[in-house]
Amino acid sequence: MQLNRFMIRQLVQAALDEEIGAGDTTGGFLVGDDPVQTGQIYAKARGVICGLLLADETIRQIEPAATVEHLVRDGDVVEPGQVLMKVTARASTFFIVERPALDWIQQMSGVATRTRRYVELVRHTGVRLTDTRKGWPGLRRVMKYAVRVGGAHNHIFNLGNCILVKDNHIKIAGSITEAVRILRERAQHTFRIEVECETLDMVQEALDCGVEVIMFDNMDLDEIREALKLVNGRAMTEASGGINENTIVPVAETGVDIISVGELTHTIRALDCSLDVKDIKPSARRTIGRLRAGA
Repeated sequence: MQLNRFMIRQLVQAALDEEIGAGDTTGGFLVGDDPVQTGQIYAKARGVICGLLLADETIRQIEPAATVEHLVRDGDVVEPGQVLMKVTARASTFFIVERPALDWIQQMSGVATRTRRYVELVRHTGVRLTDTRKGWPGLRRVMKYAVRVGGAHNHIFNLGNCILVKDNHIKIAGSITEAVRILRERAQHTFRIEVECETLDMVQEALDCGVEVIMFDNMDLDEIREALKLVNGRAMTEASGGINENTIVPVAETGVDIISVGELTHTIRALDCSLDVKDIKPSARRTIGRLRAGA
């Protein structure tokens, strides 16, 4: 997926509403005649950059005439000290946009960086790595975009864009068989049906129903291998649950088609970035120097 300004406008506006509140009670008193300044957003760690459009939109919503120069693109790997964007704007604009602009870049770059790490771990297997719907409510669109920037794929976006039969659906319907029967009768013919299975018996029942995708939910390696033997190419297979950096490689090497990883979006370590007006501050230069020396 791609993002455009229409898709992100309301998200950025909500972030600015939260940040500005009743007005900037620090910078608002300091700007005087509000002179034009120059500054830069720069990385203080190595990672995959993401979220530049949201930072750009944050600046332009406050000052449409501001000049924003992008020096990298989403998906680029950046190093400590590398400048991402140069900005020319009024002093008051810098005070207002600093935190939300950085937050978009830091959080989305954190998702993209972690995703790239997972993608590299399983590249030799050819498995398709996807996200899940786990994360912060209201931000799923930008999180899933960051996953794509990191090199992985997206799973279900919302309840309306695929059929995914989970444990509670099965309980309500009474069985996998009954759930699939109802869905075949009532749902659009354009949808494939995926069923979440926790046991080999459930896998067999899903196969007997002719479903197109079977998820192996929280199965160990031996169970996944046995489930793959049962499926024997008759359905697309997905492993999910408990997947992390320590477990993803052996799971991928079983030969499963897809691995979905909630950790890509539900536990984010932000990529450290800063915005400085005029020159980069001394403390940041020291941090960048230490990181470069240790690289």
